[in-house]
Amino acid sequence: MRVVIIGPGKIGAGYLAPLFEAAGWHVTLAARTAETAARIDRLGRFVVTEVAAPPSPAGPREPARRQDVVGVRAVAIGSEDFRGAVADADLVCTAVGVGKVRGLAEPLADALAIRPPSRPLDVWVVENGDCAGALATDLAAAAAARHVTLPRIGVAGAVASVAVGRGSWGDPAPEFVGDDARRLAVDTRTLTTPLPILPGVTGTGHYKAALLGKLHVFNAGHAICAYLGWLRGHETVDQAIADPVLRPMVAGSMLESQRALLALFPELGADAHAPVADALRRFANDRLADPIPRVARDPLRKLAPADRLVGPMLAIHQATGTIPAYFTLGIAGALLYRHRDDHQAAELQQRLATFGVMAFIAEVCGLDSDDPLARAVASRYRGFIFTDDGVLFPPAYQDAPVSSAGAR
Repeated sequence: MRVVIIGPGKIGAGYLAPLFEAAGWHVTLAARTAETAARIDRLGRFVVTEVAAPPSPAGPREPARRQDVVGVRAVAIGSEDFRGAVADADLVCTAVGVGKVRGLAEPLADALAIRPPSRPLDVWVVENGDCAGALATDLAAAAAARHVTLPRIGVAGAVASVAVGRGSWGDPAPEFVGDDARRLAVDTRTLTTPLPILPGVTGTGHYKAALLGKLHVFNAGHAICAYLGWLRGHETVDQAIADPVLRPMVAGSMLESQRALLALFPELGADAHAPVADALRRFANDRLADPIPRVARDPLRKLAPADRLVGPMLAIHQATGTIPAYFTLGIAGALLYRHRDDHQAAELQQRLATFGVMAFIAEVCGLDSDDPLARAVASRYRGFIFTDDGVLFPPAYQDAPVSSAGAR
């Protein structure tokens, strides 16, 4: 069996590649540039390390699991080798980021056009967003523009639960380090071939609920933990979640969102606490040592109306009619995020300084200035204390203010 994984980043290389390689599949990684593909080929192997968090603060730890991934081929997206790999594949997966998925339509259409019409193919869109339908539409449009006929294709969203905190092809000996939540839920409604038997891979007929369960609870709590943790001077997520000031805020935000999800999607069950407890356990994984700049990066994208901060806040308001206290605080924390290596963080601060907080919330978050949610976020934002040395966390939420590393 052959799989092409488009996007050799943390999910593509740190989760999907070892999943298929361990099951005996032939794996091809498709990179954005020929240079990256050539580097992967030259290396010939990489390491994936799985580090489990303890089941409880005092519980025993499972030893880390190390997998050497060897024999993986790499090609550049759009190249002749890419077209040949897709034409021969039994499955294609994407892991490129929501904003880049639609850009795959033309190179995929070119590759699929040379595939025998008698061989259907599924494309699993393993992204933090509901973008499989848009890719399917763009594929059909690209084929029509090229006057070619594609084989029967199923484009299915897939939700990966794993968090991969470290790993880069720029390292001399690449090692991708992730946690033990190695589960993938694939939308079965659009598949054209049977779901393969792979560890942790299951089908779901409730894809949107599964996606929002991850995006609105785990990912949202992760981001809020990072933004508020940065303001408290922490460097990793496990340090931030151990902070007695922050932990109840992060837990509170996830409970707000989980309860709203249960109201909107009864098929998720009735347990509001178990998913939150599991997320808190994973955040506390000090062996993962997930860097706050990784989790907090690209704040403008995370503040978009349908993403992991504003999206859950809107859902909570829709389900309960209330203004969620913890989410408004978390969004205010995101507005304050600064990091010298994050160009979106720099742009965020520039736009805030130029237009002011209410105009920024309207433009980026899609909330009108008379929206009570916008006013609540602005009020939280103004509650932080600005000094020459940085930003102080609001004293109302702690016993003694702790300065952020404003010059970080």
